[in-house]
Amino acid sequence: MKQSGSSIQSFEAFQAKSYFNALDGLRAVSILMVLLHHVPRFHQTWVRTLQENGRYGVAFFFVISGFLICTLFLREEEKTGKIDLWKFYGRRALRLLPLYYAALLLQAILVFALKQYTPENQALFVEKLPAYLFYYSNWLATATQGPFFCSWSLAVEEQFYLAFGLLLFLGSRRFVIGAALAALFVKAVVYECFGTIDADSALWRVVFSYQESILLGVLIAFALNRRQGYEFFAQWLRPAWAPAALGAATAMWICAHPMGTQSTWDAQLLYLLMTLTLTGLVIRPVTPVLGGRFMSHLGKISYGIYLLHMFVISLAKKLPGGTSPAVCFLASSIVVILIASLVYKYFEYPIIAFYKKKLSPLAANKAVPGPGSKSALPESPTESPKNLARAPSGAA
Repeated sequence: MKQSGSSIQSFEAFQAKSYFNALDGLRAVSILMVLLHHVPRFHQTWVRTLQENGRYGVAFFFVISGFLICTLFLREEEKTGKIDLWKFYGRRALRLLPLYYAALLLQAILVFALKQYTPENQALFVEKLPAYLFYYSNWLATATQGPFFCSWSLAVEEQFYLAFGLLLFLGSRRFVIGAALAALFVKAVVYECFGTIDADSALWRVVFSYQESILLGVLIAFALNRRQGYEFFAQWLRPAWAPAALGAATAMWICAHPMGTQSTWDAQLLYLLMTLTLTGLVIRPVTPVLGGRFMSHLGKISYGIYLLHMFVISLAKKLPGGTSPAVCFLASSIVVILIASLVYKYFEYPIIAFYKKKLSPLAANKAVPGPGSKSALPESPTESPKNLARAPSGAA
């Protein structure tokens, strides 16, 4: 397939590519949606709808995660002939756990030592602490309540890394694709016929704790990894305006339509639009707006922003004028971006440099780039310095 003025790259160029410059930008959009969702409510109708739907910024993180993790495994297998599951788990642990447990420790200090929460919230934190420690808070009925509630989406991510890694390691590619399609179909049918059956059932919360948006990311990664699939999407998304049109449709749906639950038809349509938007971007060599310097930086530090933003928002609300939605959003965004930038530079990046040097199957002989450089293949929605796996979160 030849490249044309529509800037679609060839399948070979896509396979050789080590950096998709749009994905950090998509992470930036996602984390800004989450920030907007958690500040005091605006009064304008469309802004309020956008704000309520801001929780679906996490779904975009999930789409990116499914795409990148699956692509990581497929390219590692193609280059080395195997999947090194233990190195993958090691990279994931070093990338995510240190900052996660540091943030959890800070939360515990605020709860136990400084008594910054009501007795009810203190009791809820104590009750949920084991779930926070062992990444299963998404299985609780109180998943989105109380201090440190944002960890539910990180629990989803960790469970995905564990389960998908094992599934891909042990099963055939056809089986994995079939399992993902079956999981999407079964959940859609069950929720359509019986409603949110997991609301009052711990068993069903565990069974249906997987996220459709992650599975869509996985499926598009499988599709784009084959020439036939890549050229199919490249043909349909060839017009230069296609990614912008898909992005605009996604934004309009978020701004105009109050969503039901995360598994109703309207949310499913949103996940599909997000997945197609991502597809239209990654098949292109460059994306000037989302790939710009500021958006790339914001996406790179999005994991830190996600873990720290509720601390900052809670503080901002106590300041003069902090209950104003606009003031709270602006002040919180500036402060948490500054803090997360420092945390990334002095806490996250040294760890990233270590595991990229020691545990990367496809970049073992490459020098590790500095925090501002554009190289070498990370592997998660919150990964950086860059965003694709060598041969990655965040919720309401």
